[in-house]
Amino acid sequence: MQNFEFSSPTRIIFGDDILKDLGKTTRDFGTKALLVYGRNSIRESGLYERVVSILEDSGISVEEYSGVKPNPELTHAREGAEKAVAMNAEVIIAVGGGSVIDESKAIAAGACYSGNLWDFYSRKATIKKAIPVIAVQTLPATSSETNQVSVITNTDTNEKFGARSPFIIPRAAFLDPSLTFTLPLKYTAYASFDIMSHLLEGYFTSTDSFAPVQDGFVEGTVRAVMSSFNMVQKDVRNKNARAALMWAGALAWNGLGNAGVEGASTPNHMLEHPLSAIYDIAHGAGLAAIFPAWLKYKRDSIAPRILLFGDRILEMGDEIKGLEEGSACNKVIEKFSRWIQDTDCPINLRDAGIDNPDIPELVKQARTLCGLWGIEGYSDEDLAAIYRLALK
Repeated sequence: MQNFEFSSPTRIIFGDDILKDLGKTTRDFGTKALLVYGRNSIRESGLYERVVSILEDSGISVEEYSGVKPNPELTHAREGAEKAVAMNAEVIIAVGGGSVIDESKAIAAGACYSGNLWDFYSRKATIKKAIPVIAVQTLPATSSETNQVSVITNTDTNEKFGARSPFIIPRAAFLDPSLTFTLPLKYTAYASFDIMSHLLEGYFTSTDSFAPVQDGFVEGTVRAVMSSFNMVQKDVRNKNARAALMWAGALAWNGLGNAGVEGASTPNHMLEHPLSAIYDIAHGAGLAAIFPAWLKYKRDSIAPRILLFGDRILEMGDEIKGLEEGSACNKVIEKFSRWIQDTDCPINLRDAGIDNPDIPELVKQARTLCGLWGIEGYSDEDLAAIYRLALK
């Protein structure tokens, strides 16, 4: 296990009827709030009126900024930052999923910066100040409510990059599982795979010979996500299953899973970000479409981790016992792919609606991310081969 630092400063308020404390919590940071959300879902569900009423009853003045897209865009975030400055916002309330929270973080940082907001995402500048953010999570998937990451798409360049800073970690996160009861099953599936991918990236790429705490955390949480999603497939309002998914979503990418794990990296995110940047597909769907291809391509070099996954998470010990290593890995990948397919997630690019991808452009962007994220061991030929494999 390598040296590491871990900090999780977000105050998490979890459970039923917790929004009643939103006003009191918000007042700790100010009385002028910019309410950021997506399109119409929180209005249709009544959550918008509920949040505004709670805030105003607590003496907080609210201005709203809506229209955040599933892949949040730089131009929209810039305009949000300008609005935050114009109203002298003291706190930002993000009501939505990871996309809304990610853009809220961008707005929070942009409002305190006189330069180009994209500087933070292209690593030309470092975030040194931001307006406090409070998150009300409605689509658990990315851990944006508990982490220091913000991902934004620059539509001028079709690049989807991330910025990191402790200054943009939400100060508080409200996690009420009942807010996810109306979430369509398709998007629950995408979110569930997103959660799993955050955990499995480091698990499969780990070169640590002994990391029982981190491996156990990943294995237990992934099994919980899979079983909970299976329960939601049968009953979309299953409270316990929705609660488990929401809690797993908050934990999966807050830095805990990969803390101290030697070799842990995020190649599938490196491969997926160009897909959702260029083709505007849901991030979780893109990850589901690329992950089986990556496993097949990397099979021989990560075989021990694939077999561990098959044994401890897919519970395939008896099925793969005694098989030649490559054949055993193939069985594990096949079973995992079937589970993905059973959730109604895409298992390749064609399933995701991408029949003729611009592979040179995808490779170009993935190469840039290799550099920004410090991911080694992938040539342009490797990247192109994985994208081609993901078409099958």
